[in-house]
Amino acid sequence: MPSAPRPSRWSRRSFLALGGGALLAATASSAAPPPEWDVAVVGAGPAGLAAARGLHDRGLRVVVLEARDRVGGQVFTDRSLGPVPVELGAGLIHGADASTWELVAETGARTARMRSDRSESPPLDLSRAPRGDEDAAAYLRRLGVPESHWPPLEVDGEPLERWSARWVHDTGVFDWWSAPREDFRVPDGYDRLLAPLSAGPVVALRSPVRLVRRGPAGVEVGVAGRGRPVRARRCVLALPLGVLRSGSVRFEPGLPAGHRDAVAALEATDAVKLVYLFDRPVLPADRDALDGDGAVVWSVSRAPEAVSVWAAGERARDLLSRDPDERFAEGLRVLAGAVGGPVPAPVGRITHDWAADGYSRGAYLHVPPGAHDAPAALAAPVGRTLFFAGEAVTGENTVDGAYDSGYAVAYDLSADL
Repeated sequence: MPSAPRPSRWSRRSFLALGGGALLAATASSAAPPPEWDVAVVGAGPAGLAAARGLHDRGLRVVVLEARDRVGGQVFTDRSLGPVPVELGAGLIHGADASTWELVAETGARTARMRSDRSESPPLDLSRAPRGDEDAAAYLRRLGVPESHWPPLEVDGEPLERWSARWVHDTGVFDWWSAPREDFRVPDGYDRLLAPLSAGPVVALRSPVRLVRRGPAGVEVGVAGRGRPVRARRCVLALPLGVLRSGSVRFEPGLPAGHRDAVAALEATDAVKLVYLFDRPVLPADRDALDGDGAVVWSVSRAPEAVSVWAAGERARDLLSRDPDERFAEGLRVLAGAVGGPVPAPVGRITHDWAADGYSRGAYLHVPPGAHDAPAALAAPVGRTLFFAGEAVTGENTVDGAYDSGYAVAYDLSADL
C-alpha cells in the first residue's frame, strides 16, 4: 500500500489518488478466491455505497445487502407529490468544500444555493479544554461566554445541555456552526448523486440482515427469507445507530465489550419533515429558508410551490406524538408564523417518520456527555473481519461525512485483501 499520509477528509478522488485501483490487475491474475464474496456490506446508505464502490474499484467482489426496496438509507427522494422531487431525509450539501461535490460533477446534477437570514456568530475562544463528562452548555458557561455569543442553541435539534462538550469541541462543531456557510439543494433529487456509487457492486435489495457470524474463514451473514447465508471474507456494517441499538442484528460471537459499550453510550435523536405542495407562492421571493417556532421552513420548489417544515429534537418529538392530521395542521401554523400571515390550503402533503421506520429507528446520531470516545471505539475493526462505517463511527450527521466514512473504511479494509 502507498506510504502517503491519509487525507483528513475522504472521497473517491482521494481514495484513488492513494492507490484505489491498485488491486484490480492483481486480483484478476491471482488464484481463485474463496467462494462467494470478498466483502459483504450491510446497508446501502451513502456510507455503505461509498465503501462498496471503493472496494469494487479495487477489483474486489462486493455485495451490498439492503433491507429496503431502494438504496439511499436516509437519503430518500420521493416523487409521489406531483412533479416535485421531495427529500424526506437528507436534502442539503453543506458548504462548498463538501466531498460530495465530486458526485455532483460526475452526475451533472443541478444545485441551488439556499438563501436565508442565517447570521454569523462571533468567534469563540475555546483554548481551555472541556471536561470529559461536561455538557456543551456547561462548558460555554464555565468559559464565561455570554449566551448571545453562542452558536445556534441546538445541534441537530438537541439542546447543548444534551451534547458532549468534549466531542463538540474536538470535532470542531462549535466552529462549524459559527462560521459562515452556504448550503445547497439538488432540485432534481438528491438520490441522483448516489447513481455513481451504486454502479458496479452487486446490490441486493429487500435483504434485511438478521445475523452476522464471524469465523476462521470470514463471515456468514444471515438474511431474512434466505435459506443460505451470504459468505464473505470481510463484512462492513453501515447501519444507523438506532438499528445497532435495537438488537435486530445478532452477532455470533457477540461484539466486544468496547463496541457494545459504545453503542449503548451513543443515542439517536429525532427529526421530522412536513412537506406541503401549494398552488400559489407562499415563501418570500428573496428567501429560501426561514425560522419559525422551533422549526425551519425552507423552499423545496418554486414552480410549483413546495415547502418543507423541518424540526428536530424535542420539537420533532412533539410533532411526532400527534396524529397525522394534527401534525400537518401544526406544521401549517408554524409556516404561517414564519411568513407572517395566513397560508393557503395545500393541494398535497407528505412526510416520513424516521423514528417509526424499523430500518432507521431515529434520524440522527446524538453524542451525550461522557460519550465523546464512543464513535472512535465503535470504529475499531473487530478481528480485522468486521468493520463499521457511517455516522455511528464519525458522529457527523451529514451525507458527505457518511461518504467520507465509507471510503475511509474501504481504504483500511483493502489493505488486508
